[in-house]
Amino acid sequence: MRVLAVDDNEMHCYALRRVLEHSGFEVFVAHSGSDAINIARDQKPDVVLLDINLPDVNGFEVCSRLKQDAATRGIAVVFHSATESTGPAKSYAATVGGSAFLTYPIDPSQLATIVKGAAARAIGAKPASS
Repeated sequence: MRVLAVDDNEMHCYALRRVLEHSGFEVFVAHSGSDAINIARDQKPDVVLLDINLPDVNGFEVCSRLKQDAATRGIAVVFHSATESTGPAKSYAATVGGSAFLTYPIDPSQLATIVKGAAARAIGAKPASS
């Protein structure tokens, strides 16, 4: 399964990549919303693990654009954020097409389980048991 990890914080991206690769995912990385959209179109990941606070286009807008594009609408989007832990942010994430919402600190086993479940749903398979 393929995951695009998006975060403007390079240390967060590094940590996400390590955890996901250790769990067997092929991982791509983007540090901005526009890069995320371009990489998603080019690489067609099963899941985009998407930060909300990005320097150019926020994660909600990135998700909206992915869901409006026929080439990327089937990609699952799992939001993650270090600062947006309130109910309204979670609700809005679901409104724009997010599959899940994680807040920091993120437990590595929880991350892998949620991403595997989102990927499985995105590719039409049953979620793998953990």
